[in-house]
Amino acid sequence: MKKTVLLSLAVMASYILAEAQFVVTPKVGAPVEVSGSVSFSANADNTSWSIGESYDSSLDLSQIASISLAEGENKAKPGDFFYSDGTWSTTLDVSKTPIGVVFYIGDPTEHDAALRAAHPECVHGLVVGLKQKKCEWQDYYSDFDDEVGMSVGEWIEENTDYVSIATRSEALNSVFNQIMGYNNTCGIDAFNDEYGWDYEVLVGSELSAVATGAEAPVSTSGWYVPSVKEVSLLCSGDLGENIGDLGYGDVPDTANAVLINERLAQISGAVSLSGVYWSSTEYSVTQAHSVQFSNGLVMQTSKGGSNNLRPVLAF
Repeated sequence: MKKTVLLSLAVMASYILAEAQFVVTPKVGAPVEVSGSVSFSANADNTSWSIGESYDSSLDLSQIASISLAEGENKAKPGDFFYSDGTWSTTLDVSKTPIGVVFYIGDPTEHDAALRAAHPECVHGLVVGLKQKKCEWQDYYSDFDDEVGMSVGEWIEENTDYVSIATRSEALNSVFNQIMGYNNTCGIDAFNDEYGWDYEVLVGSELSAVATGAEAPVSTSGWYVPSVKEVSLLCSGDLGENIGDLGYGDVPDTANAVLINERLAQISGAVSLSGVYWSSTEYSVTQAHSVQFSNGLVMQTSKGGSNNLRPVLAF
C-alpha cells in the first residue's frame, strides 16, 4: 500500500546527455517513488554540454503529479521509540529525546470525529507516554448525580458536540470497542470547565501533570486520556475481537504490554506498565472502565478508586 501526497519543491539533479535522462539519487533507505512530469532549467552559462558528462542544475518539481511514499523501513511499528521531533525509530537514538513508545499502528481517526476534524494527519498510530500517576476518576460523583441527575457522559452528550463518553454496551460497533480517547478528553475538559470546582473529573485535570516535561510534537494530537479500547490495545494489542472477552484465558492477554515494557526499560526515567489503568470511558454515574494489566481484563471500577493514569497521543 502506498500513501500519495502532492509536493512542490526544488532539488539538485544531474542530467546525463548521453543517456537523455535525469538522475535523481534519493537518500539511502528513503522509500520514495516519483511519478508525473518535471521541468528542467539549465544554468545560463552552460552554452555547450559534452556527451557523457553530467551537470548540476535546478530540477523544478512543482508540476509533479505525485510523490508516493511506499511501505518501507520508515513505517512505524509497535515498540518503536517516539521522539520529541515527531520521528520514530526501532532502536533508541541517544541523540534525540524520547517521549513515548508506539503501541498501535492504525488510523485513530476512524471513529473519532473530533480527532479527525482537529488532526486529520494523525492516521498512523498511537504512542504511550513515559510517566503515570495514581488518581481517582472523579470527585464527588454521587453528589453530582444528586444535583444534576445525570452522568458525565450524559452531560457531555446534552451540552457539547462531542460523543458521550459513557457506555454499558460491549457491542463491537459501540464506543466500548472504538478508539475515542481524544473525543472523550475534549468532552471531559468541557465538563471540568463547567463543574470542575465541585465535581472535577480528575483523569482530565491531572493529564497535564502526568505529561509534564514531554511536550507533544505539533504533528501529533497532543496528549490525551485513552479510551477503554486504547488502554486495552496498550495492554493486549489488536487481537481483532471484543475487548470485553479478554483476560479470561489461561494465558494472560498482555503481550503488547510486555513488548512496550521492554522498550520502556531502555529509556531513562520511564515507568513500566503494571497494575490497573483508568480509561476516559465512563460506565455509570459511579463507575468508569479500567484495564488490569496482569491479565488484560476490562473492568468497571468505582470512580473513587485510585488507579493509574497514563497519557497517549495519536500521530
